[in-house]
Amino acid sequence: MRLNRSEGSSLTTTAVAALLVMVTGCGASTGSDGHACTEIGAVSGVGLTVEQELADDIREADMQVCWDGTCERIPLDLHPGQRTIDLGCESDQPYGVCSATSTPDGTLTGFAQLDSLPAGEVQVRTFTTRQDGTRVETERLSVATETVFPNGEECPGEAQQLALTLGPTGLRPR
Repeated sequence: MRLNRSEGSSLTTTAVAALLVMVTGCGASTGSDGHACTEIGAVSGVGLTVEQELADDIREADMQVCWDGTCERIPLDLHPGQRTIDLGCESDQPYGVCSATSTPDGTLTGFAQLDSLPAGEVQVRTFTTRQDGTRVETERLSVATETVFPNGEECPGEAQQLALTLGPTGLRPR
């Protein structure tokens, strides 16, 4: 069979379109309600924000998380905290360009991955080392973890997380 130039171009266009449709479906599955699920997931663990009033005095921190007779001690890698400042949008259209910037807020933040973190209630305490080398331990806090669903509840990739704040009065849920 011999194709003329316009027939070959039409076949190429059809083949490219079919390939794009196939590639678009890669990397995504469909949830129970027909919603497309991406391959993104979440990490189980504990996040800590040290309030501005304590941040300058904290050199390092770790925490102990306990549940059902099991305790795990996890170190926290603390970094300067940031807050986001909305710089607005060029238009009010749904696909308009918007921007934001980050600025230090005087806090410290950290996250420790803990794959074994269960759903439900856990007991947590923090241990901090101050700039002068003294160690301070908080009272034990009982708090429930939260199941997070980065793609929605109908998609896989969920994780257990806990967000806490350490301030002058102690440890509390964020």
